[in-house]
Amino acid sequence: MLTLRRAFKNILRRRFRTLLVSLVLALCVAVFISTIVGVDASEAAATDMMEEYHAAAEAAVEETELWMRAMIVTGGAGPFSSPPIDEDVVDEVSSMDDVEAVVPMIMKGIGQREQGEGSAEGSFGSNFEYIVHGVPLDPALDEQYHTLPVNIVDGRNLEEGEDSAILISEELTDYFEAGVGDIFDIDGTELEIVGVYSSGIWETDVFISLSTAQDVLSMEGQVSMLAVYTESTSAVGDVADEIESEYPGSMAIPLSYVQSQFGDVIQQQQEETLEKASDGLHTIQNLGLRIILVSGIIGVLLIFGLMFYTVRERTKEIGTLKALGFSNPDIMKQFMYEGLYIGLIGGVIGLAVATVAASLFSSWLLNPSETLDVSVGITLGSMLLGLGLAVVAGALGSLYPAWRASRVSPMEALRRE
Repeated sequence: MLTLRRAFKNILRRRFRTLLVSLVLALCVAVFISTIVGVDASEAAATDMMEEYHAAAEAAVEETELWMRAMIVTGGAGPFSSPPIDEDVVDEVSSMDDVEAVVPMIMKGIGQREQGEGSAEGSFGSNFEYIVHGVPLDPALDEQYHTLPVNIVDGRNLEEGEDSAILISEELTDYFEAGVGDIFDIDGTELEIVGVYSSGIWETDVFISLSTAQDVLSMEGQVSMLAVYTESTSAVGDVADEIESEYPGSMAIPLSYVQSQFGDVIQQQQEETLEKASDGLHTIQNLGLRIILVSGIIGVLLIFGLMFYTVRERTKEIGTLKALGFSNPDIMKQFMYEGLYIGLIGGVIGLAVATVAASLFSSWLLNPSETLDVSVGITLGSMLLGLGLAVVAGALGSLYPAWRASRVSPMEALRRE
């Protein structure tokens, strides 16, 4: 009776150790899978960002070509302090030689930011709380001359005929703690935020229809400035001189001058963002490789320790089997199968854990760069790799203990007991 009780306790201990090792191995597998999918997701996010910025660079080239044959016309020294321009001037300037198009706009700064408030450093007119842009909501004009921002990050752009909608910058969403669907108040007029655009240089700007801006800012029949586009870059100087001669006190500023000021800033911002994304990806890849190696090594050592202890504990059993005629390869196969069985159990449990918690593990282990918007998802390939890790760990970890078990002498085993 005592012998049976002892045998039962030994079986329970053995099963408990096996379960414990399987659970720890399962955690290793879950970490392994989470790391793989986290690195893959980071690489995909970085690739998408590279493609977006390359597209943005191409768009910037097109924008530069457009700006090289454009100018801003104001009633005086600048858009914020100049007298307004009568809308009748639009048709008059449009009829001039070499003028391709004229886009009337309103640009007015609202409010005043306290020193150190917000994060609009480097933006045009950043001392204002925000800047109102009133533009014609004409799809044809927008398509050809980019009268509205194109880099929408939330919601949508303004549409033709919308007189109660507004588009704001990302910086202003933080400053006013407002987003798509919220109400934005301009001097008592409530407008619904329909979209948010990536700030760039114009960090404090909001866009509304020209007619709405005229109503809200009491500028009926007037505009702040004109964007004048010539038919060629060589005509810019002549058209600017003609406008200033025709309308004394006005100022025509070629946008090639503005481009020379802000072009380098835009390029620098893009390069810095891409560099941060690249550095963050390399860090994640290197860290991921280390985590994968450690996970594999821990799995192998766990099974090695369990199987090595099992061989020592079951020495009498091994001797008995050999006395009954089991060969060395038979003994070795039995212990190898046990190691593979433990690895398979740990792998299956690890897959279940990873399916539920891969996103959490990946964020905790890799801590992706804020520059990368990483979305983690389990793939069939990562699941097979995780299961493969567990099986390989089971095979490698039980290899030496199984070989050692096969070398046990029957007489020596029975004598030791």
